[in-house]
Amino acid sequence: MAQDINTIKNKLNQYFKIGKNVLLEGRHGTGKTSLVTEVFSKNCKNWLYFSGSTLDPWVDFVGVPKEIKKGNDYVLSFVLPEKMSDDTVEAIFIDEYNRSHKKIRNATMELIQFKSINGRKFPNLKVIWAAINPNDDDEEYDVEELDGAQVDRFQVRIKVPFVPDIEYFENKFGKEWAKSSLEWWNGMPEKAKKLVSPRRLDYALEIHKEGGDVFDVLPMETNPTKLIATLKLGSLEDKIKNLYKVKDAEKAQ
Repeated sequence: MAQDINTIKNKLNQYFKIGKNVLLEGRHGTGKTSLVTEVFSKNCKNWLYFSGSTLDPWVDFVGVPKEIKKGNDYVLSFVLPEKMSDDTVEAIFIDEYNRSHKKIRNATMELIQFKSINGRKFPNLKVIWAAINPNDDDEEYDVEELDGAQVDRFQVRIKVPFVPDIEYFENKFGKEWAKSSLEWWNGMPEKAKKLVSPRRLDYALEIHKEGGDVFDVLPMETNPTKLIATLKLGSLEDKIKNLYKVKDAEKAQ
């Protein structure tokens, strides 16, 4: 069952407080990273962000082997990455997790389940969260399928809906633009909606606000002209409601 963004935020705050690992799944531009950033920033002081597509299992997680002398022998010890040697870290977020190399996902198995690397515990680490794109979508994302053991490391799995977050757009662009732009988005056919992710709608409003050309941001199939008109004139729904209240038949026509 689809969940609205506010419901998901409330759940995520709760899951953080009780220390549960969360796997967020959703199409591009649905605000998965923004959701995690908001929840982590609210609930802890020190957390780490990693982009799965650029991670190296040794340099970023396990550490680089270095020869050291131990008694009369020489042995290998691991020099940890600076971030992973910080005992104050409370949360870790791995974005684009299923775009990471298989070696990365194998290296993070212990980290996700036991909050440790090679047996070294992170004393203040509460949660490991990750975000993925679906691997069964029509857009055929360039992602790897997670095996059952990897998915099972996360106690919670949440699907983020492909809809703009009204609260986010209100905070950034004001209530009038937020309502008008979402009215335009909701009025499009489903096929056209797929061409305008919430992130792309954000881009369009930013460009329009700065005096740029929305046609350089949105595909023609989505009728950018209508968005521009809606932003200029305001919500059609609100106008109809107001006319109904004053019973002005001439203006309504």
